[in-house]
Amino acid sequence: MEASGSVPPPASTHVSLDKATTDAGTGNPDSVAKNAVSEKPVGKKRRRERRLALKKTQLCRHFDKPDGCPFPDCVYAHGLDELQDGGTFTVTAQRKLIRDQGEKRQADKFVHKDDATVVDYVSRTGSMVDRYYTRMYAADIMGEPSEDQFINMHSNRLCVIGIAPGHAIFTRGLTVIAIDFEPTIVESKVSGKKKKGGVWLNPDTVLCRIKCSTGDVFAFRSCIRGALIEINESLTPALFTTKPFTQGFLAIVRPKPVEIVEIQASLLPQQDYLELRASHVTAASFR
Repeated sequence: MEASGSVPPPASTHVSLDKATTDAGTGNPDSVAKNAVSEKPVGKKRRRERRLALKKTQLCRHFDKPDGCPFPDCVYAHGLDELQDGGTFTVTAQRKLIRDQGEKRQADKFVHKDDATVVDYVSRTGSMVDRYYTRMYAADIMGEPSEDQFINMHSNRLCVIGIAPGHAIFTRGLTVIAIDFEPTIVESKVSGKKKKGGVWLNPDTVLCRIKCSTGDVFAFRSCIRGALIEINESLTPALFTTKPFTQGFLAIVRPKPVEIVEIQASLLPQQDYLELRASHVTAASFR
């Protein structure tokens, strides 16, 4: 005779344990999959993959040192090529790219005045443009031979546009007599601290037309996508050809932060441009 106070064991507990044992013993795929998911959550794996992918949009701090990157399994990008292959470019990564380029320019040019003669010091440190801008070039614009322009990108993202040393005006020894900006370019106005309201430019947008004494007329274009910040209202034909990189620039354009890498990839670095126009251009032409 059973005691009235005894309580039978819960049947559901035995059933669930037996069922789990049976599923594992028979290799039930549904049960095994559920157990695998519970042990290794898919969400954590995806988050880890996203973190690794984003690291490819950041430059490694060691790759450009003399000994290179000391980490064989480094997950950061080693140069612009790997940034392009990464597929995803965050605004932060692209801003860091132009900051790193500016710091590298400063490091390459640095020399203390007490460690060199005046001539060597000036030669080593370079011009203001060399110190603060990434120099790039567009060659044979719109398929026109020797119609070249420079695009100098400052570390603050602003791009200065003007005539390149390999342009036909220089190679043919032409004399500029007039500079006519397009009406939409002249009428463009910006306002506020952030300079908003400037006309939007595409690479093929004509900024101005340059007239020469021979009757030749050359169209100068934006070469990049961006908002027009200002044109050079003090520009004269003499400044345009004698001081193209400083007082003789055409316009200043501000591209979108997300397009910095794309713009730099579409243009020629200075060394490549120098090799392309080696028959007409020397290093002295860029001063």
